[in-house]
Amino acid sequence: MHCLALAAPGTLDLVAAECRSLGLRVAGVDGDGVTVDVDWHGVVRGLIGLRVASRWILHLGTFAAHDGESLYRAALRIDWAEWLDLRCTFAVFASGDTVAAGTGPDGRRSAGLVDLRFVALRVKDAIADDMTRRFLRRPDVDRDDPTVAVLVRGRRGNWSFYLDLSDPPLHMRGTRVAAVGAPLKENLAAAVVDLSGWSADQPLVDPLCGSATIAIEAATKALAIAPGCTRTFAVEGWPHHGRKLRQWLDAARATAVAHAKSAVSGPAPSIAASDVDDRAVTAARANVEAAGLTDIVEVERRDARDLPNQRSGTVVVCNPPYGERIGAEVDALYAELGAAWRGKGVTAVHALALPDRFAGPFGWPVDRRARLNNGGIDVELVSLRAPPP
Repeated sequence: MHCLALAAPGTLDLVAAECRSLGLRVAGVDGDGVTVDVDWHGVVRGLIGLRVASRWILHLGTFAAHDGESLYRAALRIDWAEWLDLRCTFAVFASGDTVAAGTGPDGRRSAGLVDLRFVALRVKDAIADDMTRRFLRRPDVDRDDPTVAVLVRGRRGNWSFYLDLSDPPLHMRGTRVAAVGAPLKENLAAAVVDLSGWSADQPLVDPLCGSATIAIEAATKALAIAPGCTRTFAVEGWPHHGRKLRQWLDAARATAVAHAKSAVSGPAPSIAASDVDDRAVTAARANVEAAGLTDIVEVERRDARDLPNQRSGTVVVCNPPYGERIGAEVDALYAELGAAWRGKGVTAVHALALPDRFAGPFGWPVDRRARLNNGGIDVELVSLRAPPP
């Protein structure tokens, strides 16, 4: 079998590395995902252990199609009865490239596949017709909460069919109980921690912590706590494979939870989070408690400009304000932070910000930049080193 670990922009290499670290054989890195050769036990390892990937989806087949009829026929080449029955609901979601109108491979005029809603509709019709022929009753569709979510992804006239193993997405760890503003997705926070190069023997501080997502992801990474150890997955509800996979997942979750309990009672990394907003501090504390990290992550209320002296070698990893607030107000904040954190024991700062906006006002030398995307906004993780005293 093949699975695809979907990766957000800028995180492909990270996702490939974490697949390998889980003992999964990477077959290819292409587009926005990492293709992995797996058996069912590998599926379970991916669900429990993937930290930076956004989704974990099972590949059923890839076929060329240039119009609605050829796409319909392509969908019928898959044995849907292996995955669906009349006890479950399904839905189809389409993404990727469309196919322009023109001349098809058979030389005939083709209307193309220019609307992804139409793509999803034709595949849905094919699945429903196939199931109706087999079982003499049309299966139910539920776009809001399907038992089985079918994903159709177009690329250069080829359409790949997948089933979503993880739904909801992998970034939903099941431990965020409170949020303020637009919090970072957990998998993006995990990518930020990875790209920062932070290691658990260095103190880490997030003085603009919001919901404490960066601090929590840093702690779980340092303690090797599996990100999926307390949540359930869509595949557990599948009619033909769900029961066996639920048993394997239960065993894997139990092992991961036992490790987590042991890890939080052992030697701990130094991780602190703070925010000036009372609501953020309340949310951060609630999330840290829900993640079982109260003894690991220290949360305080503090203005980021009042950062106290830190242990030598401290690393700051943060997501400072940007977006619609960008302008003189935020530029002034960046400059104030650069001045306030100088000489406080901070060795490096890694800030997720709009491209080419943070480093100038902040005023520290730039080591490197990594382009990412936060909720549809192009951003960069800019890494800066402490200036000479």
